[in-house]
Amino acid sequence: MKEITSRDNRLVKLAVRLQQKKYRYEERRLIAEGFRIVEDAVHMGITDGICLVAAEIVERPELQNLQAESEKVGWEWYLLPDRIYEKVKETHSSQGITAILPFFEYTFKNLPEVANERPILYLEAIQDPGNLGTILRTAAAANVGAVFLSPDCVDLYNGKTVRSAMGAIFKVPVVQNVSLERISAFCDEKKRILTGTLLGANKLYTQVDWRQPTVIAFGNEGNGLSQACAEACRQALTIPMKSHTESLNLATSVAVVLYKAWEEAGFADKT
Repeated sequence: MKEITSRDNRLVKLAVRLQQKKYRYEERRLIAEGFRIVEDAVHMGITDGICLVAAEIVERPELQNLQAESEKVGWEWYLLPDRIYEKVKETHSSQGITAILPFFEYTFKNLPEVANERPILYLEAIQDPGNLGTILRTAAAANVGAVFLSPDCVDLYNGKTVRSAMGAIFKVPVVQNVSLERISAFCDEKKRILTGTLLGANKLYTQVDWRQPTVIAFGNEGNGLSQACAEACRQALTIPMKSHTESLNLATSVAVVLYKAWEEAGFADKT
């Protein structure tokens, strides 16, 4: 493991810059902090990562095993004194390991074939990075084929999103900047039903035929789906709630619906 001894080192400066969206997109790279996330990145075959490690954790045996595995696919590892690692970490309770990773970008053209066989999630104007990360984690667990994000969603590569997703960001294909027009055209082309989640809809989520190819749309945390998106949906569903409850947390609502959809498929295809 090479050593970095200066705060002015180019990789230290890069890690700090990548905490800002502007520089992430200039460099086409992101920050992933935490042992589990770095481990998932390696196990999912992400290549050419750069790992910055605080001196206080360097003796962990699992770290040495991870380094050996990752170096086979082009990763570089650097040891930082704790005082310098303090500069690159994003969280107060950091685990002492941060990776600089290349973007992994999906478009409609390079989605895996399996995405065509599973429900797809469309998220409109999601603002909270923790919410987005939690939703991605649920989507990966609940057999979703892909997640599409509207242009006004929070950045996929926001550090809090990456951490909240707990490795799911490497496991479920995500396409950013998907307009309502584009998702509508996709549904027409693929013969999918655009299904909106709306308070007060006449159909319960348990009454939807989830065996049909579907794109499930969820809206902004505070306002739900835009009127334009709601009008574009071919069917709408709601989740029943006891009186005096205004709404569920967005990530909770997504989990309820996605697991119902997967249940209808008999929890098939658990790979």
